[in-house]
Amino acid sequence: MGVDQLYANGRIAVMSTRLLTADKFARIAESNTLAEAVKAVAENGYGNGVTLTVPNDYEQLLVAELDEALKVFKELCGNRHAVSYFLAKYDYLNAKVLMKCKYMRIDGLAYCYNQATVPAAAMQTAFVNDDYSAVSKNMAEACDKIDAEYADGNRSPSIVDVTLDKAMYADMLLHANKCKMRFRFIKDMFIYQADTVNLMSAYRAHKAGLDKADYEKMLIDGGSISKETLLALFDDETKANNLDYVYKRFYALCKADNANLASAEREQKEHTYRILRDNADLMTIQPVLEYFFNKVNEIDRVRQLFVAVKAGLDKDKIKEILK
Repeated sequence: MGVDQLYANGRIAVMSTRLLTADKFARIAESNTLAEAVKAVAENGYGNGVTLTVPNDYEQLLVAELDEALKVFKELCGNRHAVSYFLAKYDYLNAKVLMKCKYMRIDGLAYCYNQATVPAAAMQTAFVNDDYSAVSKNMAEACDKIDAEYADGNRSPSIVDVTLDKAMYADMLLHANKCKMRFRFIKDMFIYQADTVNLMSAYRAHKAGLDKADYEKMLIDGGSISKETLLALFDDETKANNLDYVYKRFYALCKADNANLASAEREQKEHTYRILRDNADLMTIQPVLEYFFNKVNEIDRVRQLFVAVKAGLDKDKIKEILK
């Protein structure tokens, strides 16, 4: 390992005490204005020194906070394949932004994370010149495909999202397979993620009136639910009754949400966390992974609170976010 993992875990134990507590979340939720909510968060050290001119720029604060979390994660996680697995999401978020901005002919760096695997500034310069040599093979092939689609006049932003999402999960599967056997739970997390993404896509595609061919293009490889089963589910939602209990219940949550899939996405996070917690081991990278998971979740909840306060939602509805 590149770091002394026991020392790293000791640092993580201290940092975990600085995560926002329930009473601090409650204070944010009680804010009457976005400015009050942003101030409450900034007073807890959020943003790594970023100063906002206007409260509406709160995303800058959150991106800076997550960048710091990514930096810490890279420093303290002593397994490079695990680092690559969890950072793939942020490389691909940057790639989505920069591919769209390339065709809009605007600078996309303000919307990117600086602490992903590939520096965002270098990625932007390369992408503008159609140079994908510094990124993974899967990402490069996806970007080439997007360029070809755009050249043919197919310029929907969804082409960028769907094409890069498939490449991202292909990279994540490669990284998960390279993790040591003692970190088998990372592969388990991937399998669950792939299966639930495919189930949510089935529900969304069905509701949107897409045809089966369009849905099939969205499917993520590497899950435990076969393509045949997923396509049958697309045709007939009662086929969900044949799924394993975890996935049968998950698809029921998709249907219960009707449109926004909030309950399903919450269950996806909670089940992934259960996998992580069930493999707790203070002698391994698990404490670092758990801290990173909790930190990312914390930032997501702060963002949800900002959006809710800005929209002027009723206090009781805002507090629902904290449950």
